[in-house]
Amino acid sequence: MKKILPVLLVLVLLATTITGCGGGGNGGEGGTDSEPFKVGAIYPLSGANALLGNQCLTAVKIAVDMVNEAGGVHGRQVQLIEADAPDPTAATTEAGRLVDQQGVEIIFGSLASGNAIAIAGVTERTGVSLVESGGVADALTDSGFKNVFRILDKGSLRGATGANYVGTAIADMLGIAPSDLRVAIIHEESSYGTSVADGAEAKAIELGMNVVAREHYATTITDMSALVLKINEAKPDVLLSVNYINDAILLVDTLKQYNAVPKVFMGLGAGTTDPNFAATIGADSDGFFCTDMPTNLPLDVFKDEEMRATVSAFREAFLEQYPDLLNVSIAAEAAFAGAYTFMTEILPNAETLDPESIREAALTTKLDMTTLGFGWDLGDDGQNYAASANINQWQGGEVVTIYPEKLKNGDVINVPLPIASE
Repeated sequence: MKKILPVLLVLVLLATTITGCGGGGNGGEGGTDSEPFKVGAIYPLSGANALLGNQCLTAVKIAVDMVNEAGGVHGRQVQLIEADAPDPTAATTEAGRLVDQQGVEIIFGSLASGNAIAIAGVTERTGVSLVESGGVADALTDSGFKNVFRILDKGSLRGATGANYVGTAIADMLGIAPSDLRVAIIHEESSYGTSVADGAEAKAIELGMNVVAREHYATTITDMSALVLKINEAKPDVLLSVNYINDAILLVDTLKQYNAVPKVFMGLGAGTTDPNFAATIGADSDGFFCTDMPTNLPLDVFKDEEMRATVSAFREAFLEQYPDLLNVSIAAEAAFAGAYTFMTEILPNAETLDPESIREAALTTKLDMTTLGFGWDLGDDGQNYAASANINQWQGGEVVTIYPEKLKNGDVINVPLPIASE
């Protein structure tokens, strides 16, 4: 762990973060010590996912400021160039612009799996690194990309984690044997939703649960009545759900409209961990589960004093920018972790800043802990096999971690849900 930027200085620097432009090479030795080290950040800054996209960008800016105050990367100051990508088409275009015209050597992104896969097509062609902290689709690290490095868990693992908790803990809370538990799955149909749902279904079957329905839909959906009625006919005890924010809210509203809320709602990332989920649904969100990355862990989890100070400084700087939030969003925590870890732990281990040296450093560096609470241990596919997902639950407008035991900061409430159908 490198030198930590004091909190007040983070706040000052954040206001003056460089977002410059201009030439420069890419995919080579990376310029001289007097030239800035250019990195890109591609997130949805407009459109349906803009709220979290902008929060992720803020998190990356804080990471860049911290790194620059500590001396930069290989003695060079980091210059951040941002781009807006509300969809995969825009992600491809903006990745090409950042690499070919702006000369970035690393891209941080991307929040959405579809965007990440689109960007990876560009980075693979050019040798630029994609450090992914949001897209969980299995395809991102299963497609043979050599320059993709994902800090978080993959989708199938996230789905399996949620389903495993249902079969090993929630079934007992409900007083229903796993073999008698009725589980339905609903998911948006992109690579993200499909990967997570596949992992959830496989684990549910492995544990002997009854998967009584599986439905999918496009994120552009505006009416879920037919889907909800089909699921309700299957009479599930538990609904495993993979959504983005707009469709997550639409789903819950429709479940309530048709008196079809199950005993347990287990969200599997993205929409059900978005701050807008509880803000929109209100008190009825209390008791909804959401499987996702570790979030807002107690500072004493971080045994290393400098890492603990880094996490604290980041949270304070971030919440200064978002005073209406009670805590840092999961997406922003992951964006910070990806950018900060790569710049302070991976790049210093690279002999040079050429693509091969960066890849070697990324794959050979082993960390017991990152600011997300898990370590760094990449396979040849670029997947972090030290990453894990937690079981969280909405309580009083906050995301509370309830599993694993060593990271929990609250106890389970509302099983079954008070608004569940009779």
